[in-house]
Amino acid sequence: MAQNRSRFVLLCQQTLAFGVVVAIAAPAANLVTLEIVAPPQPRTEARAQPTGGAAGTVSVVASRPVRPQVRRVPLRGVSKAGLRALGGRGVAAARLTSASTGRSAGGSGADRLTALSAPQPVHGLATVGVTWAHGVQVPDRAITISVRTQRSGTWSAWTGVPYHEDEGPDPTSAEGGAAAPGTDPVYVGAVDDVQVKALTDTGTAPAGMKLSLVDPGRQVAARAEQPAIDTGRLSLSATTSTEASRAAARVTAKPRIFSRAQWGADERMRERSALHYGEVHGGFVHHTVNANGYTAAQVPAIIRGIYAYHTQSRGWSDIGYNFLVDRFGRIWEGRYGGVTRPVVGAHTLGYNDDAFAMSAIGNYDIAQPSPAMVDAFGRLFAWKLSLHGVFASSRRQWISRRYLPAIDGHRDVGQTACPGRYLYAQIPTIRARAARYQRSFAPRVRTTRVAGSSRPVIVARDRRTRQVWLVSTRPDGTAGRIRNTGTRFPHANLVLNAGDWDGDGRGDLITRSARTGLLNLYRGAAGGQLRAPVLMSRTSFGRDRLLAAVGDMTGDGRPDLMGQPVGGAMRIFPGNGATGFHGGYVAHSAISAISQLGVGFYNGDGSPDSVLRRSDGTLVLYPGNGPGGLTGGTRIGSAGRNYDWVVSVGDITGDRRPDLVARAAVTHRMWLLPGSRDGFVSRRSFRTGMGRFDLFG
Repeated sequence: MAQNRSRFVLLCQQTLAFGVVVAIAAPAANLVTLEIVAPPQPRTEARAQPTGGAAGTVSVVASRPVRPQVRRVPLRGVSKAGLRALGGRGVAAARLTSASTGRSAGGSGADRLTALSAPQPVHGLATVGVTWAHGVQVPDRAITISVRTQRSGTWSAWTGVPYHEDEGPDPTSAEGGAAAPGTDPVYVGAVDDVQVKALTDTGTAPAGMKLSLVDPGRQVAARAEQPAIDTGRLSLSATTSTEASRAAARVTAKPRIFSRAQWGADERMRERSALHYGEVHGGFVHHTVNANGYTAAQVPAIIRGIYAYHTQSRGWSDIGYNFLVDRFGRIWEGRYGGVTRPVVGAHTLGYNDDAFAMSAIGNYDIAQPSPAMVDAFGRLFAWKLSLHGVFASSRRQWISRRYLPAIDGHRDVGQTACPGRYLYAQIPTIRARAARYQRSFAPRVRTTRVAGSSRPVIVARDRRTRQVWLVSTRPDGTAGRIRNTGTRFPHANLVLNAGDWDGDGRGDLITRSARTGLLNLYRGAAGGQLRAPVLMSRTSFGRDRLLAAVGDMTGDGRPDLMGQPVGGAMRIFPGNGATGFHGGYVAHSAISAISQLGVGFYNGDGSPDSVLRRSDGTLVLYPGNGPGGLTGGTRIGSAGRNYDWVVSVGDITGDRRPDLVARAAVTHRMWLLPGSRDGFVSRRSFRTGMGRFDLFG
């Protein structure tokens, strides 16, 4: 895979002719900035419709993989002597430097002309871009790269090629370690020749500068098809939790997506070993900065051009975006790995691990996005965010290193114009539309339906016989019948109501051995029973005093554990399905408390929250911050010293707020502490006659 980076551009047409090149190598390395030429007046794509294929209908797509061809041409440096050597053509060459950059630094255009290619022939619906050597640092505002095209003997005007440092894989990742800097890819279409020039403030070119010319290849035996991915019919159980599947089902938008195969992706071009997964706490809106007047039939070739440039010229492992959308409102699968899964892309430097991105095909700094495109953003973001328990309307999501709204533009976190001023202006509309499509969606609090129960339950263990019983709940906020599971936990000093830990649709229990501190998983079985225990890890949790099942803190669709060793910090232990859990990392500094209650989505921001109970009975809310940690600490009620047990039971009352159950130490009467906007500030009778039981939420 090539070791060079790049980014690319778009273009107009008409004007000037020129001919030959330049030689004379210039010294390497120097900073660069990119200026885009003054844009024409915005035009509206509102009525654009693909011939025979609006979003979700039949479109002409690839029937088999198409192998793009990438040719890379070194860009040699230019000197004043080199310009003079051109003789009469030196005047024409000087004209090449006259495009306005919008700033005065760096001297005249002639002084700043750093590299100039000879006119290069291109084939097919071509895409071009410029890269330079890996590791060469080039700030955004130190270089200007422009492109022009020739068709039927007539040259177009010079058009700026966007370049910015903050798009691509994270530098610390394996993918980033092999990436090359460069411009965005620019779709130039069916033209005869392409020419590129670079101007720098210092008059020297970055080392290893090359022009990439991508022929996306021709689709053989193209055919008309529906989108291959129908999210309304996807089986999500293999890639997401049961709760995530239910969440997606509650979203009204069910976007249909054209697959990688349908744009002709040649899977041999991507780096398979680099595929990895992160979390989704939000989504970013991008644009590809390509031409806007493409036809519906040209879109697969445009995507193949971007794919080839990202992998063969920039050295990325795959196309950078998770999804793409064209001006007709059709959504296309981007990076490989599954549309339901949190595939880490290369789109928003520093934020790739905790977010996905969809890029609009076109340059929306000079054109209005079509209504169909805006609607497609709303539908896709509503559905994708729902899989990870995120409200599209959330204004406070922790994404990698800061709080952001659930839906953002690339420019919100980087020094870039992306996604263009006209598309960026539509982000409030995209947020509102996505929230509306999620109107029947609400991430549910963690409710454990052990052994097939249709209601939240409380786990109770008889202190004398060590027999495990389940206390059912009623919608009126009172206890229902109590039934025997047929299982005894004779040596456990802690039982965790773990939710659907293994993803099979039944609630599971986790126990901790009083002797060894080891954890065992008891998976729910049919008929209200529990399966034989499975050792989850050889790590002892005997010193973890605040161990609790806290729901899906990491956003991967699986429940997690959180605990605090004596003298240590609060830690997250990510669940790993039936095989237990893996790793462990700090979620918060040490918290002084006697118990931790995983209350699920208390504040409604899409991240599970915890309530810590202090020794004086005070209940303190620690909201989940998205990446698998806790923040703050707000008093939200009290469960005084007269209670010997306080457990989290999920949403008993059906108001989408978590509830607690507490038992009085002396009378053994159980009370419901219903959750409210103001916290746990009231109580009502729940059940009597539970004096011989230990309780677990």
